Amino acid sequence: MRFVKFFHLSSLDVVFGAMVMQSFVWSLLVGSQQPWPEIAVLGISVWVYYLADRQIDNLHTKPTDPIHQFHLRFQCPIRIGIVALLGVLGCLLPYLSVEIIRLGICLSICMCGYGLTILYLSQRFLAKELLTAILYACGLFLPSLAAGKFSFLLFVLISLLALMNLTLFSWFEGKSAYRQVFTWLQAPLLFLIVSVAWQFSIPVAICFAIIQGIHVWIYYFSPNLHRRWVGELAFVIPLFYFVYELF
Repeated sequence: MRFVKFFHLSSLDVVFGAMVMQSFVWSLLVGSQQPWPEIAVLGISVWVYYLADRQIDNLHTKPTDPIHQFHLRFQCPIRIGIVALLGVLGCLLPYLSVEIIRLGICLSICMCGYGLTILYLSQRFLAKELLTAILYACGLFLPSLAAGKFSFLLFVLISLLALMNLTLFSWFEGKSAYRQVFTWLQAPLLFLIVSVAWQFSIPVAICFAIIQGIHVWIYYFSPNLHRRWVGELAFVIPLFYFVYELF
């Protein structure tokens, strides 16, 4: 149980979910086996992003939730870890295609802009959450886009799923207006999932529906921050799709 707690507080659940989702997107759009350096780079990039984001948050506001308190308590080793992870990213660059590096630089510039405007965004309703969701989806689609494959339908769906996750737990953190946003997202998500069933396949749509369903279950039956790790790990559901494809 302590490992699960550390896994969540250190944001590794988000990292694992992002890696699975990227492999899922690659499988749907490209079809071949994705090179491992691309998966590793995404995982490390997402981890650096979330670690840095918690550090920036703690500079501007007093931490009140367990995740930010954890990052404040261990801020020195975490900051050293961020530098080390950036070093690993540098070592992996030679294994990536020129197109992925080019798109990665563009995304990194956007993320730096996000970091520089985080204080302003935090004061604007939904701005931080919406931009975070879009950047998350951009990272997932970057390798397939570099391979010349893209689906606007999947991009919007995954962005809204990420936004649903962020608004749900922002509500639990005390931002009451985000509760309404969470409920508003459900109908568009259902429409997009049905569209995925039509354009891709029913098993693919079921994966996205389960992710949505887990968050709705948390909303109605266990509305508290203690279930955040469940919401983050919901994004590993596509693992079951890969198992299904084996048979």
